[in-house]
Amino acid sequence: MADDIRPQVQSSLGDAYTIERELGGGGMSRTYVALERSLSRRVVVKVLSPELAAGVSVDRFKREILLAAQMQHPHVVPVLSSGDASGLPWFTMPYVEGESLRTRLARGPLATGEAVSVLRDVARALAFAHSRGVVHRDIKPDNVLLSQGSATVTDFGIAKAISAARTGGAGETLTMAGTSIGTPAYMAPEQAAGDPNIDHRSDIYAFGCMAYEVLTGRPPFVGQSPAKLLGAHLGEKPRDIRELRADTPEALAVLVMQCLEKDPATRPQQASDLARVLDNVTSSGAATAAPGILAGRIHIGKAVGLWAGASALVALTAWAASVVIGLPDWVLPGSIGVMLAGLPIIAFTAWVQRVAHRAYTATPTFTPGGTSTAAQGTLHTLAIKVSPHVSWKRTWMGGAVAVGGFVVLVVGFMVLRALGIGPAGSLLAAGKLGAGDQIILTDFKSPADDSTLGLTITEALRADLSQSSILRVMPRLASIEALRLMQQPANARVDFDLARAIASREGLKAVLDGDIVSLGGRYVLSTRLISAQDGTQLAAFKEEADSQNDLIPAIGRLGKQLREKIGESLKAVHATTALDRVTTSSLDALRKYAAANLVFEQTGDYQQAIPLMIEAVTIDSTFSMAWRRLAQYYNNTGRFERAREAAVHAFQHADRLSEVERQLTIASYYSMGPNIDEEKALAAYQAALARD
Repeated sequence: MADDIRPQVQSSLGDAYTIERELGGGGMSRTYVALERSLSRRVVVKVLSPELAAGVSVDRFKREILLAAQMQHPHVVPVLSSGDASGLPWFTMPYVEGESLRTRLARGPLATGEAVSVLRDVARALAFAHSRGVVHRDIKPDNVLLSQGSATVTDFGIAKAISAARTGGAGETLTMAGTSIGTPAYMAPEQAAGDPNIDHRSDIYAFGCMAYEVLTGRPPFVGQSPAKLLGAHLGEKPRDIRELRADTPEALAVLVMQCLEKDPATRPQQASDLARVLDNVTSSGAATAAPGILAGRIHIGKAVGLWAGASALVALTAWAASVVIGLPDWVLPGSIGVMLAGLPIIAFTAWVQRVAHRAYTATPTFTPGGTSTAAQGTLHTLAIKVSPHVSWKRTWMGGAVAVGGFVVLVVGFMVLRALGIGPAGSLLAAGKLGAGDQIILTDFKSPADDSTLGLTITEALRADLSQSSILRVMPRLASIEALRLMQQPANARVDFDLARAIASREGLKAVLDGDIVSLGGRYVLSTRLISAQDGTQLAAFKEEADSQNDLIPAIGRLGKQLREKIGESLKAVHATTALDRVTTSSLDALRKYAAANLVFEQTGDYQQAIPLMIEAVTIDSTFSMAWRRLAQYYNNTGRFERAREAAVHAFQHADRLSEVERQLTIASYYSMGPNIDEEKALAAYQAALARD
């Protein structure tokens, strides 16, 4: 049949056009590619089929086609010219390099990103045409042309021109005339019913049908005769698009199903609304943020590398600030914890982005029944739903906010500490204690199975607190002297009540009470700092030790907590030498040392004290404090050679002592050792007095 009308059409076109080949056709027209000689460009020539042209007024068709010729829009293929070939109306349009959407769909449904782009272009074309009173009436994949990533709609106004040019009797519809203007698979219910008053909302229904097919690979109703298809449009409800393609963005799925409403009043009322929603699908959080997914992908290895670098920088900064400025002990592990918390978030972001990117860019395949063969499990669906809210930009921003929040927390803690406000406030800043105030230690309560442990812990804590630059602890000898003045036995255990009485008498500000509890080989050390004036609790601390070997480090931690709470510089606290270095790492050596001191301070009996101190240095030959005390004991009993030897041992390990103990050891060395130097001894004593 093509050969029958081609010469006829060429004759009508004259010398202005040369038909090169036929593209095919169907329904309303035959389509040819022709060369427009004057401009050396190719155009498409469409000729109404003889069956349709038989009932059309050619002159009226030409008049109606003028309206379509005035359509100039990037996504509309305009009409260039029109005429008739012996009664067969024809019109020319630009030739668009590419393929039709129908051809593209023959290879399978479109990836989400491609589908949204095509549908958005079609919606914009419809919005433009409708604003000028032009209704397409035959929106379908065949009339959408794809070229260079853009979609254009062809045959605008043609159906209207044919309808207006019909020469049938009054009330006769196109369907009655035997030729249906429109395609059954995409025909709106009112159009299928032959309503002569259809408006632009029929295009919106057809757009919904085409969008359904673009996303799922099939129109809403399939596998039926044309008559049954029209009946389905009139009375059947299509399956929800998400049942066939779970990764359809929520906003897009809702839009498509609304377009397919039977009642025109319940569909979106303007094509501009379609374009607006589709813009949001690709640019806002309403659905999958496709451009962000495509532009912002980061390989998981690179992301982890960036995270590791940032974590190292944060940890290094926290460590340096703790050393240089003096920050709480929890800052470094806290900063590491904040960064570690980001690792699963990075992994989650990478997974969501990978799933969403695949869903957006991959061309899905479907079974003959219309079910997607792509992964559509619960986790896959979750990733698609959350993808608009999970991006690398948000992840990095969230990490920055987390680190910033942690910094604000640290700064806030330091400010409150400095101002003495709330639990973070120091006792100095709150006015509860003053720099240089003296406190008294009670004798720790011992466990029932170890009566000497309490005394040992007390003396260890006293030694640790001696490193403080602002806190002074009443020496054991001074408290024994106070007991004598109070007519109390010198060997009386200094419990809380007795310690508070001594504090009141001596004008001390606070009492540090403590006890140790043994729990199946583990130990719990507790202390309470109590105001000597009104008995209010100023602070309380607790530490645990896994065994006796961990007791001395636990005491050191208690001492640091107390000094931090009182208000000593955190930098100074952090610079404190570990307790096992300023004393001994051996609890047994510490027991002997404490027992020797107690015997001497309570009785003044060197004969009992010296053997105990010898046992202490025998257990730990680096125990400098014990060597210094032993040198004093020997010197005071006239055993100068032994005193000299002990002073040398003490001096050899003086680097292990607190500042006050170190100066006392130096003074002992230069006053009792082999190289007596009274000036150096005096300078060391003065340095010790300056600290305490």
